[in-house]
Amino acid sequence: MSLQTVEINSVKIVFDKDKTKEYRTEFNKPCDCQNCRNYYKHIEENKELVEFLCGFGIDYNCTEEVFSWDWENHNDSPIHHEDYYGVFGRINGEEFDFEKFGVKITFQKTASIPFDRTGEYFWICIEGDFPYILEEKRELPATFFRKLQERFMIGKIKSMFRKE
Repeated sequence: MSLQTVEINSVKIVFDKDKTKEYRTEFNKPCDCQNCRNYYKHIEENKELVEFLCGFGIDYNCTEEVFSWDWENHNDSPIHHEDYYGVFGRINGEEFDFEKFGVKITFQKTASIPFDRTGEYFWICIEGDFPYILEEKRELPATFFRKLQERFMIGKIKSMFRKE
């Protein structure tokens, strides 16, 4: 175990770059969905961000969890991404965030996502709005509000046919 220490925003972060780099499970395999591939392509083109993540032993293609959504639901609307990378180590101080490399970067001690790590670890979350740049037709999701309306209507219809 070779621990390294860095200081960011006056907070000391102790981490094991090699252990983080070697850790691969079902939880951090690259996802092949269109939104994730679009995210990976953006990160790949952001050389400074890739270098920052590599400094912690992170492969940008291996997130623990990816949350993506498109509120506007049209070809030109950006996709909002919130992506969590696990790092073996600890944050000696308060959680914090900052904006750099065109994204928001958050150092978190906990996150409510699935994982199977043991020992000390923390999360680096990358968050931002990214345009669609893949060279394939974009698959647009239904809007959040339409999904909510459909769910509400289905529940209302089901309740009409329930026997009391």
